[in-house]
Amino acid sequence: PRTLCETAYMAQLPLQWFKAMIAMELRNVKYEIFRKECCNTDIFLDRRPFHYYNTGTGTLHSLTRNLYLLLEELPMNITVIYASGRKTRSSPYQIAQMLIKELLEDGTCFSFFLPDDIPHICTGCRACILGKEHACKGAAAMAPILEAMEQSELILFCAPTYVYHVPGQMKSLLDHLAYRWMVHRPDLSFMKKQAVIINTAAGGGMRSTVRDIKDRTENLGFARTHCISQSVWDYAWNDLPESFRKSIQHKVTRTARNVRHCARHLTPAPKVWCEFTLYRFLHKHKKMSTVDDAYWQEHGYNTGWPWKNKK
Repeated sequence: PRTLCETAYMAQLPLQWFKAMIAMELRNVKYEIFRKECCNTDIFLDRRPFHYYNTGTGTLHSLTRNLYLLLEELPMNITVIYASGRKTRSSPYQIAQMLIKELLEDGTCFSFFLPDDIPHICTGCRACILGKEHACKGAAAMAPILEAMEQSELILFCAPTYVYHVPGQMKSLLDHLAYRWMVHRPDLSFMKKQAVIINTAAGGGMRSTVRDIKDRTENLGFARTHCISQSVWDYAWNDLPESFRKSIQHKVTRTARNVRHCARHLTPAPKVWCEFTLYRFLHKHKKMSTVDDAYWQEHGYNTGWPWKNKK
């Protein structure tokens, strides 16, 4: 790619010509190899690619900017949790497929359907809160879901509105994650992940349904939570009016753009940052339960900023 850049600069070729050449050259080149061999890592991560060639203005300056924008889209793994096993006639399912098509390129998509993949209902036994999460009867079913979430950069929660709130099967899944709230024993790798809530309703209740899930994602430590809400009345997906489809397409495109934009330099939302700072202070001074305080100390969460950790 560097040779192509220098050749194009010397020949003063139109930008669109050698952009296509570079795209073809990089199609089979891994992102890490390109960054290692062709870019200064510190400059690349600091989002200042222009300084690499140090040309200031002109064709090559524009090239480096467009080349950076071309390469900064990293492969993204996605975990999707559906609150229903319905597919063909389900609007949340179809909207999720549209968003996945926008964002999933070389990554992997993990899909889970409730209640089939987590049939156990949280009974409030408090085993997980007391540090015995493996004693939970739903631990075996939750294991693959947690593993997929840990491997993914984006988590999709697809839930229609049931009686003005989130479906019971989705609520039960989120209840199984209670011990991972920041106040207890979080996995702070979530502070380098994003979540998208996909919600539809026949009428009202979308705001309260989204709030049910967003409260959980923020307390789990997700850096950013995006929302796609759409009223579909009593239509099945196949019968959806064209005006509704255009609205959905617009929201999906906008959300995909926002997800990609945030992924380039992901930092936690203000509310998430404030909650983390508060709980870190409390755990550092041992003001919470002994199990949770020891967990924060053991994992080194009492110092530093997890979203800045490059490991």
